[in-house]
Amino acid sequence: MGLVRVSRVPETVPHRSLSWLLPRIAGLRPGSNRWHRSLYFVSSLLILLGSLLIPSGSGPRSEPSTLLLSTQRPVAVKALYAMTPLGADRLRNAGAVEKAVGFLLSLQPDGSYILTSPGVDDVVHMDVAHAAIALAKVGRLAEAEAAMNWLLALMTTPGSADQYGEAEFDGQTVRIDYAGSWYDHYHTSGEPKREMTRGRGEGVGMALIAIYAIYREDPSYLQATSGGASVLDRVALAVRYLTSPSMQHPDGRFNHRPDYRVSFGEEAARMSLGLKLAATMLRESGDELTARLADAGGNRGLSTLHSGEGLNYGMAFDYFAMGIWGLATPNEAREELRRLDEAGMVTSDGVRNWDWQVLNADNWQDRLYFWIASQTIGPSQTFDWAIASIAAGRVADALEVERRWLRLQRDDGSFAGCYALGLRLGIGPPNSYAAARFILLERMLNDALAPGAPRAIITSPSAGTGNPGERHAG
Repeated sequence: MGLVRVSRVPETVPHRSLSWLLPRIAGLRPGSNRWHRSLYFVSSLLILLGSLLIPSGSGPRSEPSTLLLSTQRPVAVKALYAMTPLGADRLRNAGAVEKAVGFLLSLQPDGSYILTSPGVDDVVHMDVAHAAIALAKVGRLAEAEAAMNWLLALMTTPGSADQYGEAEFDGQTVRIDYAGSWYDHYHTSGEPKREMTRGRGEGVGMALIAIYAIYREDPSYLQATSGGASVLDRVALAVRYLTSPSMQHPDGRFNHRPDYRVSFGEEAARMSLGLKLAATMLRESGDELTARLADAGGNRGLSTLHSGEGLNYGMAFDYFAMGIWGLATPNEAREELRRLDEAGMVTSDGVRNWDWQVLNADNWQDRLYFWIASQTIGPSQTFDWAIASIAAGRVADALEVERRWLRLQRDDGSFAGCYALGLRLGIGPPNSYAAARFILLERMLNDALAPGAPRAIITSPSAGTGNPGERHAG
């Protein structure tokens, strides 16, 4: 795809960097003071040493698979947002899925938000959207709608006191219109965490995908009101925000935020897809003008995503963004996974918590810190890699991920924040994101392995045949 890295040192941003995981071993954050930083590095190095000395065993990439499916073409299943809902009790690993759903519901007070992690006063728009999609696809539509209603009521709107902000670019102060977006973190009271960032584009894209996932099952949802406006009105605002000059360049690239003008691959997939799905909702609701705006922005974004021009690898997700979201042909999805493998980010245990700051940090301590973090394995990255593997016709890989990770699920249905020592040591608090992606992986596998579904012979993790023009998206 020709993705590139920029020379500037990127900032640390939640979910673009998983740097907060390792220090929790010692209950610390790096850099708090010299003693704490030393203790952090000692604990991290012990984990690293163990990872190097203890073999991890076989895994997703360790040996050929002999799974025989059929002889026609790669598995063709609907994309995540378009799958037909099935109750958790009807899925392949019903008990595990029911536990994961229970974990998400334990993070949601009745008719309200969904926490990112248990007991932490932090609600992240993207995590709410991921959880809402997962809940919608296992028949928990009421809970999905409640979570999105809570979020939509907090959207920044025209005329609100905090509609505008300012940022410095090249010595000039630029005014930014944040209408149609959110703060990136909220207290459970609904009060934004103003000391943190705002306006993150992929969160807006994810919200649009979640709304569409609900709309497919409940078309009347667009007429529901949230915060004094209809859901459809919020969709139109989100479209205008994502296609504004502060968020999208004329060539189709999206900024991470208006005040952080760097473009990442998976964020481009989320925002482009969100706009295309918004166009469908708006057009079917009679708003052709805004639908055209969404279509044009989505098409520009998809064109850039397919060419890769000007996009960056920030985390492992950026290597296989199209496969995750049903935007790739099987051949394109296989090519994405090949590049990820060549980059050394797939191990026998799963996908690394790699962050580009290991290459760009301006001091050796931070580079070492991010390098150590990259030796751990992320559940959400690994589940998304398995989803992309299905898109590539490599169902055997997805099944191997399922086999290895089912045993890591905790009694409450969650997974640790990340894993080290060959998946023997879980580190960091569980989060809703990983549980949601596990649910969606299981839902997709259910379709991929259903009787009568199109199949392919898969004799090795990299094998597969099929029609290159067939899209994974449904």
